Amino acid sequence: MGDFNDLYRALGNIPNLMAKAEKNALKKGASIVMGAAKEKLGTYQAGSGGYKSWVKLRPETIRKKHMSKTKAGALTRAGRKYMKKHGSWGAGGNDDSPLVDSGHLRQAITTDEKQIKKGVVYVGVATGKSNSKKGDPGSYAATHEFGLEAKNIPARPFLRPALHENKAKIKEIAKKEVVKQIRRLGH
Repeated sequence: MGDFNDLYRALGNIPNLMAKAEKNALKKGASIVMGAAKEKLGTYQAGSGGYKSWVKLRPETIRKKHMSKTKAGALTRAGRKYMKKHGSWGAGGNDDSPLVDSGHLRQAITTDEKQIKKGVVYVGVATGKSNSKKGDPGSYAATHEFGLEAKNIPARPFLRPALHENKAKIKEIAKKEVVKQIRRLGH
């Protein structure tokens, strides 16, 4: 009778184990997507999963990125280095550092696990407060993720492709978490 009771208890524990597997997989998957999104910033991205390749920055945009914030009309050290290397603004290479200026956007990409009990983990950009003229990181991110036609800013998605490109990896993590929890049935 003891073996039957042990089996009954083990089977009754399956929902708890699967909930734990789901929670672990969601957390790990969100972490992967967050890391991938952060890595996309600063380098031009090829098209992926229906998302178009990033359009090169306009020369004027690159020039503005390299202007001193304190000395009117002066180039930053990085700006002088860029000009020496390329001879003009807008070479179209990763030295342009698309979507990287201050680093605030990269720092603001985060995960939110408040809804994890409902099977949801968000990966996105924390809105926060910003003293920047560009506004808060969340608004800045949305402008670049989806583009802003009124200001002639093309879409340069980084969050959605990060998820798309890592779906298979996240599925594998989920499978491993389920197997890990099922193995606990015998213990």
